[in-house]
Amino acid sequence: MIYKKYMKLFEHVMGFIVISLGIIFVINAQLGAGAMDAFNYYLAALLSKYSNFVTLGRIAIVNGTVVMFFTYFLSRDKKVFISFIYLFIVGNFIDMWQWVFNFVPGSIYDSLLERVILASIGVLVVSFGVSMTLLSGHQPSPFESLLVVLDKKINNISITKTLIDGTYLIASFVLGYFYGDIFEQIGLFTIVLTFLTGFFVKHFSNHISRFKSRKEAIENVT
Repeated sequence: MIYKKYMKLFEHVMGFIVISLGIIFVINAQLGAGAMDAFNYYLAALLSKYSNFVTLGRIAIVNGTVVMFFTYFLSRDKKVFISFIYLFIVGNFIDMWQWVFNFVPGSIYDSLLERVILASIGVLVVSFGVSMTLLSGHQPSPFESLLVVLDKKINNISITKTLIDGTYLIASFVLGYFYGDIFEQIGLFTIVLTFLTGFFVKHFSNHISRFKSRKEAIENVT
C-alpha cells in the first residue's frame, strides 16, 4: 500500500517534469505556444532586459503562484498551496531543459518541416505529462485547480477553459506587441494546443489506465 502511494507521487512529479520538457520543445519551435506559455515567454523576455535573474522558469513559478493565491481567494481551500511544490519543479525543469536544449545545433530544427515536427512532439509530450498528473490522484496544478473552481461558478467547462485561455491569449498579444514580435510565440500551434491537447490527454490517459490495469492483474496473479 505504501509502495503504491509513493509510486503515485513519483508519477505525479514525473508528469510535471515531462510537461516542462514538452513546453521547451514547443517554445523553441517558434510556431506558437499555449496561451499561458506564450504569456510567460513574453513576460520573461521583457523583464530579462532589466535583470539577469529573470528566466522563463522563474516567471512560470511567479505566474503560477499568483494563480494559486487567486484560486485560494475563490475557494478558501488550503490544499491549493500544496501545488507550489509542483510549480517549483516545473519552473526549475523548464530552465534546465532549456539549458540542455541550448546545446542542440539550431541547424537541426531550422526548416519549417523540422520545426513542425519539433512542435508536434512537444504537444504530444505535454499531453502525456498532463495525463500522468491527472491519473496520479494528487493535487493538480494551480491552473487546473482554478479551472475546477471557476467551473463550479460558471457550470460549463468549455466556457471556463476558453475564458482562462482567452485571458492569457489577450495578455500575450499585449506583451508580444511590446516585445516587438507578436507571432514569435502565437501561431498555428497555439490553436493546436488549445483545441487538441484535451483529445491527446484523453487518449494517453486511456492507454495508461489500461496499462495499469493489466499490470495490477499480473501482480495479483503472481
